[in-house]
Formats: sequence, structure tokens, C-alpha cells
Amino acid sequence: MRISKLFLLIPSLFGMALAGCSAVSQEPQGGHDVSWYLHHQKKMSQEVDWCKNSAGRDNLESCKNAEKASDNALSYNAQKTLHSVGKALS
Repeated sequence: MRISKLFLLIPSLFGMALAGCSAVSQEPQGGHDVSWYLHHQKKMSQEVDWCKNSAGRDNLESCKNAEKASDNALSYNAQKTLHSVGKALS
């Protein structure tokens, strides 16, 4: 009796483990927040292009984060440049 319950439990645990893995890595970059994309702007551009390639991808969290980062990239880069110039003048 115990063995039959174990055989019923193992496939469901295996399925949950696989489901958990797929949610973490949304292609092509996946699983990154806005800050990561701001620090990796080449990857951000690739992600935005990939997301725009299909209408259904815009709902993915990584696509939303890459798009937000893309919207903020100009001001982020300006602040980074001003900070570097300020350090050089000090």
C-alpha cells in the first residue's frame, strides 16, 4: 500500500519541479529585473527585439522589465556620464 502511494506521488513532484524550472528562464535572457537590463544594455536591446517579435510575449515579466529599462536608459546613461565627469573633475 505504501509503495502504490509513492508511485502516485513521484510523477506529480517531478511535474512540479519541471514547471518551476520553465518559469524562471523566459527566453532569450529571462528572469532579470529592470536594474539588470540597465546595466546590460546590449542584452536589453536583444530582449526588447525578441519581445516585439511576437505579440504574445509582451505579457512576459522579462519583456516588461526590458521595456521599462529601455524607457529609462537615456536618463540612466546621462546620470552615469555626469557622475563620471564629476569624478574626473574632482
